[in-house]
Order: sequence, then structure tokens, then C-alpha cells
Amino acid sequence: MDQELVQYLDERFQGIDQRFERVDQRFDEVNERIEEVKRHSGVLVEGLRHELQLVAEGLITHINVRHAEDRAYVDQRFQETNTLVRLSLESTDQLRQRVENLERRGQA
Repeated sequence: MDQELVQYLDERFQGIDQRFERVDQRFDEVNERIEEVKRHSGVLVEGLRHELQLVAEGLITHINVRHAEDRAYVDQRFQETNTLVRLSLESTDQLRQRVENLERRGQA
């Protein structure tokens, strides 16, 4: 081969090699950036998980408190109703007793 051709091809291949090195370097930079974005996304996801956990705990607390309040209200209303029914039955018994007494007096 001609020396000029060898020199020409060497120069061209060196240029191509330099281009490949720059491309490799850019790929390395892109890969580093991707890894950085993945780490950042992981941190964000963990933060969101923590916030979601706090919301879930708050909701459970709210539900439990509301359930206790509702239960206390229902228990109170039940007691009131029970007392009214008992008083009503006692009054009915007293009225029945008075009617029976009056009927006996009327027969005597």
C-alpha cells in the first residue's frame, strides 16, 4: 500500500475513533444523569409513601373517633328510649291498678 493512503486512512480512523470516544463519553454522561434521576425519583416516591401513610393514619383516627361518638350517641338514645318505655309501662300498670280499684269500689 501506498504510504499516503496509509496515512490518510490512519487520520480518518483516528477521527472516527475520537468521534466514538466523544459518543461513549456522552453515553456515560447520559447514564449518570439517568441514575441521578432514578435516585431522585426514589426519594420522591419514599416521601409520597410517608405522606400517604400519614393520611391513612389520620383517616383511621378520624373514623375511630367518629365511630366512638356515634356509638355513644346511640347508647344514650337507647337509654333514653328504654327509660321512657319503662316509665310508660309503669304508668300503664298504675292506671290499670287504679281502674281496677275504681271498678271494685263501684261494685261494692
